[in-house]
Amino acid sequence: EEFGIQQELDKALRPKVWLKSGGYIVINHTEALVAIDVNTGKYVGRGSTRLEDTIVKTNLEAVKEIVRQIRLRDLGGIIVLDFIDMEERRNREKVMFALESALRADRAPSKVLPFNEFGLVAVTRKRTKQALERVLCQPCPYCTGSGMVKSVPTICYEIQTEARKMAADLDSSSLTLRV
Repeated sequence: EEFGIQQELDKALRPKVWLKSGGYIVINHTEALVAIDVNTGKYVGRGSTRLEDTIVKTNLEAVKEIVRQIRLRDLGGIIVLDFIDMEERRNREKVMFALESALRADRAPSKVLPFNEFGLVAVTRKRTKQALERVLCQPCPYCTGSGMVKSVPTICYEIQTEARKMAADLDSSSLTLRV
């Protein structure tokens, strides 16, 4: 508590990470890979009227936070980065250079593939140990890790279906159900 470690751990378990500028990144784990999406959020580009400048600044800020989160969460395997689309090739190169430079400081070996035709960057990083989320969390017993729970109408329909099955097994002609 004194050093703020618990607060950092709590932030490391959330999918959305806010950037200082007001932009944010969203980190999603799947079985096969990690997807990281960059968004401008509240950031509208103070001091610049060009949208491209705002996008580049957000992407460059996101690079630092992405590499920090990769190291903090100990993410490994295939990591797909979805930066905000940039029109100019030199801006994409600037973001790639910043990403490669930031990853050089990481002890875990990694490889960065260039932007593909969809505007995505793939990073492969050697997994050194289990990811932080896997160590500190377990799947939800209700949704079994899908992140979704059934809606009230869906549950009501399921109860109704089960009640009909039970009514068929009973000798009684009527069944009263209180929910």
